[in-house]
Amino acid sequence: MRKMFAIAIVGIAAAAAAPAEAGVLSGSYQVTVSEGVTNGAGFNTASGNPFSGANTASASFLYTGLLNFLNNAPQAGVGGDLNSSFGFSTANISGYTGSGTVLYNGTQVANFGSLASFLSSSASAAGQLYGSFFTFNLGTFNAGDKLTITHDDGAAVFQNGTRIGNTVSGPTGQVTDTVTLTNTGPITLTYSRQNGTPSILSVAAVPEPATWALMILGMGAVGFAMRRRKNANTNVVVRFA
Repeated sequence: MRKMFAIAIVGIAAAAAAPAEAGVLSGSYQVTVSEGVTNGAGFNTASGNPFSGANTASASFLYTGLLNFLNNAPQAGVGGDLNSSFGFSTANISGYTGSGTVLYNGTQVANFGSLASFLSSSASAAGQLYGSFFTFNLGTFNAGDKLTITHDDGAAVFQNGTRIGNTVSGPTGQVTDTVTLTNTGPITLTYSRQNGTPSILSVAAVPEPATWALMILGMGAVGFAMRRRKNANTNVVVRFA
């Protein structure tokens, strides 16, 4: 028994010291999105939502699935970066509410009045003619957790309303940023889609080492209890009178 306990302690210490693999986040996330015309100027994701007033659209919904989006379909000029091609669908969106339309040079490129029209809307165009600002509520994370974000054209992480890390938050090509959280609390991710396809967003998380240690300790305790129960069942002595 002492030997098993010592082995478990060594295993926990090794697991706590070793880097854990990142896993793409999966679950249900509240999403808000706004869209408007930028006329080639682009926008900085960390500065907040740049779209309001006339010729803008906005929507809110619950997305359930992997935070792993990609639209790399060829695109030139206006149109092509459709929300449905990015990875949104009627199957993974619930509680949709939205309104507004976006016109570029007299052509309607977005209509958020219904889920169907949102899915068929174009979120961005080559040349940063118009774009979309997304907010994902990721839930609560712990101090020491790491978020790895692969994105194009800007992302920013906020915890308890304060920006964390140095993600690339303005127009850019594809980059991968790693943010180490310094506190425990709810996380908000802002992301921009601009300049057409490819459109990329993938969010993975690595729990802090202490979290992994507790998980392994719990699994070890369960295994020890099962082994003890098995031994108790096999050590039954039957006596005959």
